[in-house]
Amino acid sequence: MVATVMPLLCICVAAHAADLGSGYGNLPQLYNWSGFYVGGSFGGAFGKEAASTPFGDFVTNPSGVLGGVQGGYNLLFSPSWFVGLEGNFDWTTTHGVNLNNGGPGVAITSNQRWYDTADARLGVIQGPLLYYVKGGAAWMDAGYYLSATVNKQTSAAWVDSNRTGWTIGAGLEYMLAPNWSAKIEYNFLDFGNQNLGIGLPIPGVSIGFNTQVHEVKLGVNYHWLPGNAFGWF
Repeated sequence: MVATVMPLLCICVAAHAADLGSGYGNLPQLYNWSGFYVGGSFGGAFGKEAASTPFGDFVTNPSGVLGGVQGGYNLLFSPSWFVGLEGNFDWTTTHGVNLNNGGPGVAITSNQRWYDTADARLGVIQGPLLYYVKGGAAWMDAGYYLSATVNKQTSAAWVDSNRTGWTIGAGLEYMLAPNWSAKIEYNFLDFGNQNLGIGLPIPGVSIGFNTQVHEVKLGVNYHWLPGNAFGWF
């Protein structure tokens, strides 16, 4: 009985080992995170924004949805670690308004139209999973509207501003197929304080806006497989 079972067991073990070897050989291609990628994302933006005016301090705290595109490059410096560069551009409906009826009537509206970031990334690879942190520069296009009523006289003005700040974030990405991955990501954007010369109802008076933004995004990426610079041939 033993003489019969042992050869069969050896054959099964050898076949299983061959299967493992074949599967392991395919893993680098199936879970290859190196190279160029592009994709799209959508999610929500939740801002914390304070406005300092001659009439007092106000809070707009804008929020809304966002969606956009991203692209980047990953470079593996070990089987489990990578560094990379990534750019993001998101359009947003982020909007906030504050109305103060005490004393002079002051209404401040904040509209944030897009966010743009350029990040360096560092991450850990575990098969189909990729964990990463990122950080870099951030830009925002925003418009601010102010109306003030003093002595029953109402004045109003609008000012546009392109603001610069910094960002830090983290995410998790999962390889769905050799070319496709899905991700979830959180980013914090800080644009600091900027004085804008709205100047109403007093000409020359500026208003200071201190703005931070929290982003939560879901996205998908298309990865070019190795073979040449872009994997197209």
